[in-house]
Amino acid sequence: MDFLRPDLQERLMKEHFEFRKLMEEHRAADLRLSDLQRKPSLSARESLEEVELKKTKLRAKERIYRIVQDASIRGDQ
Repeated sequence: MDFLRPDLQERLMKEHFEFRKLMEEHRAADLRLSDLQRKPSLSARESLEEVELKKTKLRAKERIYRIVQDASIRGDQ
């Protein structure tokens, strides 16, 4: 995520449970999405899963962004 500095990410991974959980959720969805996108065609179920994975990634990224903003506002940089 381009808005996330490595030093802040490392600190939040250690100190912020929700941040860590969201990062793991985003990464897992991304990995599964990559698996699906390598397939030549998707079943109806896989197509629905693909849409849900994209939504999951977006929700996680939006919440991660808010956590990073809050940390920056508090001066936790």
